[in-house]
Amino acid sequence: MIIIFGIGPKDKIEAEGKFICPKCNIINKYLVKTSRMYFRLFFIPIIPTEEKTEPGVECQNCQRFYDIEVLENNNYYLDGTPV
Repeated sequence: MIIIFGIGPKDKIEAEGKFICPKCNIINKYLVKTSRMYFRLFFIPIIPTEEKTEPGVECQNCQRFYDIEVLENNNYYLDGTPV
């Protein structure tokens, strides 16, 4: 019998919207994500082993992560209107 186990992250999407990406310099969709490490059995997260990480902003165009401060005065609704 083979038992596959280990530790791995599980990401959670906290929020989404649009912002002007510092790298792309255009309005792109972003996701605010947090991550938490879990004990995994057969690749299924079972038991959390660490605390949740601080939220980060991921640009959906270039896939770069930024601190949450990048959204200060740089946040748009999904239809493109400023917040």
